[in-house]
Amino acid sequence: MLGRITVALFFLLLVWGNLVAGLKAGLACPDWPLCHDRVIPPFRPDVWMEFGHRLIAAVAGLFLLILSWKRFAAYQGAAKAVPLVAVGILAAEVLLGGAVVLLELPVQLTTVHFMTGLAIFLLACYMAVFDGRATPAGFSLRGHAGLFFGMGLVLFFQSALGAYVRHAGAGLACPDFPTCGGSWFPVITGGALLSHFSHRLAALLIFLTIGVICAACFIDAAMARHRRAVLALLLLAAVQIALGAFVVLSGLSFAAAALHLATALCMLLVLFRLWAAEIRQEEAP
Repeated sequence: MLGRITVALFFLLLVWGNLVAGLKAGLACPDWPLCHDRVIPPFRPDVWMEFGHRLIAAVAGLFLLILSWKRFAAYQGAAKAVPLVAVGILAAEVLLGGAVVLLELPVQLTTVHFMTGLAIFLLACYMAVFDGRATPAGFSLRGHAGLFFGMGLVLFFQSALGAYVRHAGAGLACPDFPTCGGSWFPVITGGALLSHFSHRLAALLIFLTIGVICAACFIDAAMARHRRAVLALLLLAAVQIALGAFVVLSGLSFAAAALHLATALCMLLVLFRLWAAEIRQEEAP
């Protein structure tokens, strides 16, 4: 239960951070760690969007510390590094959050801040699934486990690219969909267009790859047990593309952008469960 609550809190934290960015409230608290030089800031919607993000981060961080302490006690050997790494990255994330505010939202640093939060989310997923007792900590890149891990890594960097597109103000570099500036293959005229179009192209390739994996679940007997999960993953990928289109066509609707990220996190959760299932299968007697 502790692991699930921690994962849910970091899920909420990432989506809330996306809402803060969409509402342009990132500097509503221009100082750090206080907000307007106060522990309890003024009651303004934009201020409390940003301050709420900080409060959720504090609660999620506390739960992660407790979870890491329990897993460090339960894990054996090299697996003890997982909770230690999680705590180390959490400390870095806190400092990055402060730097993002004090440096007034630099694009690269804000993207790294998102990537670090996403890494903590995945480490929390690991510690939620592998409790060290009923389910010993494991790791594998063999066979299908490597396939699911690789897809998760691709999706991680695709999410990071999406964060960069958003924070760099490139969300409308292609103002139409499915074409880009009226062309299927636009002439790249700058970094904004390159990052946006690359994000779209990667999304299509990810969807097609998941489609191939889905087909394999109906052909390969060893993959058949993953059929429902991969079908769900394919559906999520289709929803993700539809939400991405709506984000553009709506002129960067903050609600659609938050759902876009939430769907990506759900895809990562499905891939993580598939990877963990393969590890448990390998370790089964």
